[in-house]
This record gives sequence, structure tokens and C-alpha cells, in this order.
Amino acid sequence: MLVEEVGLAVLFALAFANGANDVGKSVASLMSTTGPDGPRLRRRALLWGGVFSGLGSISAILISGRLLTVFTPSSILRNTTDSSFILAVLAGATIWILLATLFRLPVSTTHTILGAVLLQGIFLFGVSSLKLDFLAIRVILPLAAGPFVALIALSVLRRLTRRPQTQTPKEKSPRFAKISHWGSAAATAYARGINDAPKMAALGAFFFVAGSTYAVWGPYSIVAVAIVAGSLVLGHRVALELVKRVVPLDHTQRLQAGIVTAALVSVGAYLGAPLSTTHVHAGSTAGIGGKKEVIVRALRGMVLPWLVTLPAAGLLAVAVAVLVARF
Repeated sequence: MLVEEVGLAVLFALAFANGANDVGKSVASLMSTTGPDGPRLRRRALLWGGVFSGLGSISAILISGRLLTVFTPSSILRNTTDSSFILAVLAGATIWILLATLFRLPVSTTHTILGAVLLQGIFLFGVSSLKLDFLAIRVILPLAAGPFVALIALSVLRRLTRRPQTQTPKEKSPRFAKISHWGSAAATAYARGINDAPKMAALGAFFFVAGSTYAVWGPYSIVAVAIVAGSLVLGHRVALELVKRVVPLDHTQRLQAGIVTAALVSVGAYLGAPLSTTHVHAGSTAGIGGKKEVIVRALRGMVLPWLVTLPAAGLLAVAVAVLVARF
């Protein structure tokens, strides 16, 4: 019973860290940059992103069932895992995301969980324990291809919607611009919840009785509440840092980037493709912005999680596993 309680507590901590680190990626453009002291915190924007991420997390029960099965350790590893393995994955992922949040670094939760599962599996069972075909086709390929699909889609859309130089663009009302801005952020945050919740719930479900009603609703409910709490308590740290990196887009471009990100991530979650919302959104922004420096920066940001986040989370999970085994 104690193991179950600890496991669910660490699941809450992981979802809390996810909300704290991710909310700014959806609402950074809603944060005010005016004021003598630089970017000014707007709690309303954090609440907006957190609530819609929480709603997406609950909706994932109906939408993202296939994604939950993809991210269970039994789908990735040939060997059977026990409660200590799951605890180490949860703890390693939580520590990494919390550290990144405290240092104001945006990281990918998907890469974090994947790294914790993979490296701990290799440490305990060897490379032969990995289901390499499944990993390559169902996990790594969607993760790697998602942002490029978004970048290409938005680049094409930008060209198709570009107005001739002789045509004067119609001015949109301030009210429409505000609605589209907040609506785009809500759609992106909602998609984040749909995409991230199953990956965390897949680990939390291990601590519920199989086949029970709580085994379905329990993990998702814990994740949804924790995401909203994390968004409000620590979400400002990464959000204010991201304000400095926001790509200047008009309301039409921002709406297009948000809708394409939300649609691509939601469809991927429904089909069981574990996309990284962080990277898809970066690819969409780079594609719609069209500037070379923005595209290069986005591509560089997509490479770092594979080289830093994935191994770092994995090593932390291994360290936790060793400590648990010793004590």
C-alpha cells in the first residue's frame, strides 16, 4: 500500500512539473512585455493555459487511448517491470523537469519519460531488452518527423495565404485579434494535455488495481489537477523566459500556427503517435515565420532534447533505481 501511495505522489509531482514547464510554451505570447522592469507576469494567461491543458488531460481518456498503450514500459521493453522500475522512471523524469523549470529551461516531457524508460531498461536488462522495431517505427519516427511536418505545412500555408503586393491587407478588428490570440493559445494548451497526459497516466496506472474504474479515471484525474497546479505555482519561471524568445507574428500567423499545432498533435495522439508538442509548436512557428534565423533556432532546439534531455533523465532514473535497490 505504501508503494502505491508513493507512486501516485510521484505521479502528481511529475504532472506538476509538466504543467510548470509547459504552460509558458502555450501562453508566452500572451504575457505582457511592457513595464519598466521588463516582462510582467500575467496570472490570467497562466491560468488560461493551465485550465485548457487540464481539460485536454481529462479529454485524453476518450481521445488518446492508443497513445497510452504506446508509452507503457511493456510496449517498449521485452522484460517485465515492477513497481521499483516505474517509481524510478517517475522520479527521474520529475527531477529533471523540476530542475529545468527552476533554471527556466523549457524541456520536452515526452523525451524525458522516454529517456527514463530506455536507459533504465538498458541498465537493468541490457540493450537486447529493447523492442527496437517498435521503438523505431512507433516512437522515434513520429517524434523526429513531427516538427518537420509542422514546419513544411506552415511554410506551404504561408505561401498560399500570402497576399500580392498590390493588394492591401484587410485590417482585423482588435476584438477579433484578441479572440484569435487567446483562442490559439487555448487550442495549443488543450492539445498539450491530450498529448502529454497519456504518457504520464500510463505510468500511474501501474499503481491502480487492473480493470477497476479508478485505473482508468484515477491517473488522468491526478495528472489534470497537478498540471493546473503546476501552471499556477511555477509556470511563470519558464513563461517569462520564453517571452524573450517569442517570434513576432501577427494575429493571423499566430492563429494558423496554433491551429496547425493543435490539429497535428491531437490527430497524432488519437492515432497513437507520440509527438512532442514543444517541437511541433516550434516547427509551426518557424514555418509560419519563414525567417532563416528562426528556422535554425527551432531546429537547434529540436536536437538538444535528444542529446541532453533524453540521456539526463535516463541517468537520473538509473540513479534513483540504484538508491531504491540499496535502501
